[in-house]
Amino acid sequence: MRKQFLLLSLGALVCAAAGKVEAGESFQFAPPPFPVLNLRSVDVEKNSGFDYIGMKVGGFKFDAANFGGSRAVKLWDRGGFSLGGNGMLILGKGDFGSGSQMTMFGEGFGVQPNWYFDLKGDDEDDFSLPFYFGPHISMNMLMGSFTLPSYGGYGGGSAFVNVATIMYGWQAGIQAGINLNDYIKFVPYIDFSQELGGAVGTTTSANGYSSSTSVSIKSMPVASAPGFDFQLRKVNLSLGGAIQNSKSASGTGESVKTTVFHIRFHTKFRSICGI
Repeated sequence: MRKQFLLLSLGALVCAAAGKVEAGESFQFAPPPFPVLNLRSVDVEKNSGFDYIGMKVGGFKFDAANFGGSRAVKLWDRGGFSLGGNGMLILGKGDFGSGSQMTMFGEGFGVQPNWYFDLKGDDEDDFSLPFYFGPHISMNMLMGSFTLPSYGGYGGGSAFVNVATIMYGWQAGIQAGINLNDYIKFVPYIDFSQELGGAVGTTTSANGYSSSTSVSIKSMPVASAPGFDFQLRKVNLSLGGAIQNSKSASGTGESVKTTVFHIRFHTKFRSICGI
């Protein structure tokens, strides 16, 4: 009887952990946008960069190291197209409750195409005011473990969890390229995004008990992320950061605070064929 009670208790805890993981993982680890400033009709701009992304969801703290890249082409008088992608490593830790600690790690991927229009920029490296918009899709694959408290005189142990998340939505924003002097360009921006849907699959197991769930993610409210870059004009390098406050996509209403620091490398060159 005590063993049955233990199994039922572990089952309840594993199922609760699955819900907690869905609450914690149903969001996008979104890197900041790449700048698209002062492109000519024959210009191609390649960007690459590294990001630190810190995220707090309830009692959980996630840290991600991201590498991203993009390629932007000017296709008409004041606009064009850019395609960006990113890959990241993720580490998460937090309190599950009832004396349990959870640790997770994994990887994420994303693709973000954008159309952009520059309202003020021209061929020279002076003031520029581009805005952009486009869709995105992202995927996270995480695994981890959490400790189990004792039940009915039985010792605790460890439970294991695997989470796969896929989300899709859109982003839009506006940047401003402001020359402070011959060496530094200040680029404030604000990025808006919304997750329109997706899915989370979770598998948890402990002491021979296993549970799998799959849930759909509903549309989230629009989130905004103000940020900035300081571009070093002579060396094609920029440093910056951003802060975003949003809600978890799991429907729990938990707040999600994201802080980003990044370094960017830029290469701009002329292309006869425009690709």
